[in-house]
Amino acid sequence: MLTISLSPTPALNEWQQSLVATESQLQLAAVRALNKTARWMRTKIASQTAQNLNVKVGAVRSGLVLVRAKKSRPESIVALSRAAGVIKASAWRVSQNTRGVRAGKRQFDHAFLATMPNGHQGVFRRRGKNRLPIQEVQIVVTGKMREVMEDLSDGPAMRQFEMIFDRELRYLMRAA
Repeated sequence: MLTISLSPTPALNEWQQSLVATESQLQLAAVRALNKTARWMRTKIASQTAQNLNVKVGAVRSGLVLVRAKKSRPESIVALSRAAGVIKASAWRVSQNTRGVRAGKRQFDHAFLATMPNGHQGVFRRRGKNRLPIQEVQIVVTGKMREVMEDLSDGPAMRQFEMIFDRELRYLMRAA
C-alpha cells in the first residue's frame, strides 16, 4: 500500500499570519531582509577573502560597496569598488631588512622602501637590472573576491534571505 504524507513547510497556524500581512508589511519585510542579507554577504566576502589571502579583513572590506534597498527600489547590491583589487604592501607596518622588505607577516625579497618626490612612501621593486623603472608592490585580491561572491550567490545568500525575510515578517506581524 502506498501512503503519501503531506506536511506544509510553515505550519498551518503560521499561514494565517502570513495571509493577514498587508502589502506594505510585505514590502517593508522584504526591504529589511534584503539589506540585512547584503550586509551579511559583505561580511562573508570580506572575511573569507581575507582568510584565503592571509590579510586583514579591513583591507579587503574597503574594496566592497554596499547599495541599500529602499521601498521605491527593492534591490540591494554588493559590488567591488573602483579601489578594489589591490592592497599596497605599505598598508602594513613595513621594515627594511637585508633580503628586502618585511610588511606585516609577508616578506618581499629584492624590494625596498622609498619616498617619491611627491611625498608618497611605499614598497617598490625594480623591473629589471637597471635603476629605473620601478613598480609598487601590491597584493591582488579581485580574483579571490569574485570566487567567494559566486560561491555565496549560488545558494547560501538565498537561504539567508529567506530566513531573514521570515523573521522580519513575523516581527512586523507581532508589532502591528
